[in-house]
Amino acid sequence: MRTTILSLLFITLYGSGFVATQFGIPYADPLSFLTYRFSITAIILVVICLLFRVRWPGSFREVFHISIAGMLIVGTFSIGVFISIDLGTSAATSSLIISFQPLIASLLSFLVLQTTISKQQWVGLFMGLLGVSFIVFNNLGIDNLSGILMSILGLLGLALGSVYQKKFCSNMNVFSGGVIHTCVSAAMCYTIAMFYDGSYTDWQPAFIFSLLWMAVIVSIGALSILYILIRQLEISQVSSLFYLIPVSSVMLSVILLDESLDTNELIGILITSMAVFMVNSPLFRLFRQVEPT
Repeated sequence: MRTTILSLLFITLYGSGFVATQFGIPYADPLSFLTYRFSITAIILVVICLLFRVRWPGSFREVFHISIAGMLIVGTFSIGVFISIDLGTSAATSSLIISFQPLIASLLSFLVLQTTISKQQWVGLFMGLLGVSFIVFNNLGIDNLSGILMSILGLLGLALGSVYQKKFCSNMNVFSGGVIHTCVSAAMCYTIAMFYDGSYTDWQPAFIFSLLWMAVIVSIGALSILYILIRQLEISQVSSLFYLIPVSSVMLSVILLDESLDTNELIGILITSMAVFMVNSPLFRLFRQVEPT
């Protein structure tokens, strides 16, 4: 029950990030936006760590692994998606590319973590991709190659980072580990920004709201829940939740942005929900961990 609540909360909070970004992205270039976002998150997490005296990594090796996971899950993923959209890739196309994450993460989990994957799970994973395709179909467009490649970079960062986090950072404290994740990601964004043309920031109320929402609700709330789920569940189960992120974004857009649902989106929501049910329900116990010999 606890895992189910955390999963639903993660889907809602992470999905809200795509809506909140629409309020702020017109007022800053992607790398400036991300640098501010991760810097604010890191400062808040440091305060939390000091107040609650949380456990910090005990060795350089542990810090190294957490840093690599953070560069992939947070830094590479965010940079890839934000720059992709800035280069002209539609949000629908980027979302569809990112939706390959569960398939890639499941394959990597099979190869790296020796996780067996049943036929029912593969069916559920491909159904999820089909459902997301229905959801984004109306807004899907053919975009420039560089933008698509940046979305693929973000996809690989998220998939590789999830598996790396599972293998090397399962015991990471979500707050102290979050400090390291966001610090290395902020450093990545700041470094790349020096070579990225067109830096600008317009501190309008909409931008400030978007920035704070992404820094606190998504980077602290949603990502902390993600790390907990990675620790408690199989990678394929956690990854399948990303199929519901577009569903969450669409539903929140209907509520907050006064948008409407069409038939394709409704069909996609039904297919995607069934796919995630197949991957996570006890009625479809889809995989078992193979113990190393």
